[in-house]
Amino acid sequence: MTLKSVLVAYDGTQPSRAALDTAVEIAASSGGTLTLVCVIPVIAAAYGIEMPPGTSVAETIEAARTMLANEKLALAKRGVVHVETALLEGNPVDRIVEYAEKHPADLLVVGSRRLSEAGRFFLGSVSDGILHHARCSVLVVKSSAPGSPRRASKAI
Repeated sequence: MTLKSVLVAYDGTQPSRAALDTAVEIAASSGGTLTLVCVIPVIAAAYGIEMPPGTSVAETIEAARTMLANEKLALAKRGVVHVETALLEGNPVDRIVEYAEKHPADLLVVGSRRLSEAGRFFLGSVSDGILHHARCSVLVVKSSAPGSPRRASKAI
């Protein structure tokens, strides 16, 4: 299967960095275009939920824009030249799925924060939402970030 377009959900966190590293490998091996999509949850940010205290929505958007530009530059230095970026606002699941539909991707790559069952219930899961709503193939990359909860294996 040739992948002409690989889209990766990216927010600078360790799980999204793991997803980006995987997406870079896939795009490079297939010669496809890599698109980094970052979503600012503006509604939550307007109420101070997703932002550090004292940070405005405009500052958050500018920081995300800078992060994407820096990442694109870093990827170019690594030889990844077919990179596009998109900065969106709103619900991350909805906006990433909408973007993937308007800009058809062969593969959508997302990271997983390995939320506990309670965390998924209360916070939701972006990777889970994308997995269930995207019309293209989705790869969920599980990282081994320090402090990530791991489930104990159960005997069958």
